Formats: sequence, structure tokens, C-alpha cells
Amino acid sequence: MERLSSARRDSERGDIVLSWLTKLVVFFALAGVVLFDAISVGATYSSVADQGSYAAHQASETWDATKDPQKAYLIASSVAADADSLNVVDPKTFRVDPDGTVHLTISRTATTVILYRIGPLKHLARVDHESKGRSVA
Repeated sequence: MERLSSARRDSERGDIVLSWLTKLVVFFALAGVVLFDAISVGATYSSVADQGSYAAHQASETWDATKDPQKAYLIASSVAADADSLNVVDPKTFRVDPDGTVHLTISRTATTVILYRIGPLKHLARVDHESKGRSVA
């Protein structure tokens, strides 16, 4: 009788260990996905900020040469799209100051594992950055 109860206790200990091990694996897998998504959004933000500044600078050079806001906007959009085809320059925020400084908002949705695939969370993967640039000419 004692052997049987001892065998059950050993079996139950194994089940407890397996249960905790399973929970740990699931926890670390979920933490890894969340961390990957956070890094992806952060890297996209950094990239969009640099690309927006460069697009604004190129648009400012076009403005200095042509004084045409439409051409400056088209150059900004083209430069942003050349850097990444998913970049979008918002035409509503595009403006040129009298001194030639170009202001624009550039946007892109970060490619993530979870965020951009789930409707209610999709907005968390969208990165918008206000940029400005001025040519030195």
C-alpha cells in the first residue's frame, strides 16, 4: 500500500514540474513576441525620423530652386517613398516657411508580429513623425 502512494506522490511531483515548465515556456514566448513588437516599433520610429528629416531637406532645396510648393511636396513624397515604399507624407501638414524651412509629417506602419495584424491594436504599430528641414543654400 505504501509503495502505491509513494508512486502517486512521485507522479504528482512530475505533473507539477511539467505544469510550471509549460507556464514558463508560454510566458517567455509571449514576452519575446511583445519585446520583438516593441523593438520593431522603436526601430521604425527611428527610421521614419531620419527619412522625414532628409525628405524635408530635399524639399527645401527644391523650394529654394523653384519657389513651387507643389514641386517641393512631390520631391518630399518621392524621397520618402524611395527610402521606404510604405512611407507616406501627409499633404495636410506640409508647409514651407518664408525662410525655406519645410515642415511635414511622415507616417509608416511598423511590421510587427502581433500589433499590425489585430484591428484594435493596429494604431499602436503606426508611427507618425513631424520633421523639418532647411537647405543651407
